[in-house]
Amino acid sequence: MMSVSSDIDARTAGCCADCGQVVMRRTPLSDEQAKTVREVCIRCLVLDYQRRQFEAGCCG
Repeated sequence: MMSVSSDIDARTAGCCADCGQVVMRRTPLSDEQAKTVREVCIRCLVLDYQRRQFEAGCCG
């Protein structure tokens, strides 16, 4: 399960860990299963939530 790390401050600029684009703000995303923290852009953060919400696919 992934979660946003609220105890870690978001960095202001850098490359997104998922898409690789240089962005002005990244959000730390904690993966408890892999025991890692990735800093992702808002677009990749939203897509990650969407993937978790529809894990079984659009048909269910």
